[in-house]
Amino acid sequence: MYEIREMLPDDLPAVTALWRARVRWAEYRGIGLIRYCPLTAAEEAAAQPFALTCDGAVVATATIVDQTPHVGWPAREAAQRAVGLVRIVTDPALAADRLSWVITSWASDRAAHTGHAWVRMRVAPSQLARHLSEHLAWEPVRTVRTADGGTAHLLQHEAREIPGIRALVQDAHAMSGTLPAQSAPDRSHPFTTA
Repeated sequence: MYEIREMLPDDLPAVTALWRARVRWAEYRGIGLIRYCPLTAAEEAAAQPFALTCDGAVVATATIVDQTPHVGWPAREAAQRAVGLVRIVTDPALAADRLSWVITSWASDRAAHTGHAWVRMRVAPSQLARHLSEHLAWEPVRTVRTADGGTAHLLQHEAREIPGIRALVQDAHAMSGTLPAQSAPDRSHPFTTA
């Protein structure tokens, strides 16, 4: 069973090693540059980095942003209840475990529980956008120009309850008992147990 929890400062060595392994993997396959280590997202006030662990080892990371990323989403779409999922990094040695599917399913389930309609993502490498669409049911929305003259692909995934993911991924909040099962959602945090 996996456990997902907030990323901690003590995770820095493991997360950095995981990110470097993924960068090497991506560069070898010509997929494109992964520019930022996952912990850099924690510097943004609305960002919440998470670590997915198995037997205590960090095997994947993801960061949730409690809003639709602004660039490339018109006002009508930006007004919809959505969260951003950024900086997914998975252990390339565990490809058979489909950790990106685990993260996507967990994020979709948690977003649905907090009243969001969409989980949204922005990625630069075309190969990654194609993989997310073909294998993880991310819906391509559009391709936009970035400030540095490159391109980015905007994707979205419908937020929906996936009860089976709760059998596979134990949420640290549920394990700690810090949040009652029937408490009202805390809208100041993108993912709280409802």
